[in-house]
Amino acid sequence: MSMLLEKAIKQLERLPKKSQDTYASIIFDELESEIKWDKLFARTTGKQIKKIEQMVRGDVKKGATLLLQFLRA
Repeated sequence: MSMLLEKAIKQLERLPKKSQDTYASIIFDELESEIKWDKLFARTTGKQIKKIEQMVRGDVKKGATLLLQFLRA
């Protein structure tokens, strides 16, 4: 186990059980999300990635990224 993870666990141990459970749920959700993304990217071909890259570059040039749309709203 890494030193940083050990440090985080020691801090979590000081919290009330309910808070510990909340943080544990967050960690499990993140781990599940990572597994899902890993599976999705493993099935993505180089051609698909190139197409997505071109789409994103085009959106950025137009200033039409989702983040910008969100920030302008």
